Amino acid sequence: TVLVNGVHAVGDTTIAMDAFASDGAGRFKAGDFIKFASHNKVYMVVSDVTSSSNAATVTIEPPLTTALADDSVVTYDNVPFTVHLTNDVQEFGAVGADKDGNVLYQFELDVEETL
Repeated sequence: TVLVNGVHAVGDTTIAMDAFASDGAGRFKAGDFIKFASHNKVYMVVSDVTSSSNAATVTIEPPLTTALADDSVVTYDNVPFTVHLTNDVQEFGAVGADKDGNVLYQFELDVEETL
């Protein structure tokens, strides 16, 4: 279980974390989603994270909307969040083929997090 290390205020974008299972690169990758125990909001990691001494500093986006307490649990695997469609336009179409000749399709829709 990864935990918040120290208290963090509303507006912070760098969050100290500890209790990583081991040290090394790739603990979080840019684009990963994380959620804090006391938050409804989901945050995105903006740069790859390497842990050292089972701790790391993680840069998130957007800034914190609610303060964090020390030792708050960080959810980072199968992060649950709710989204809604921002418009009724949905796009679908063939975009090419793979090396075996199978048609590749693309599906696009615009969503926004629901808080």
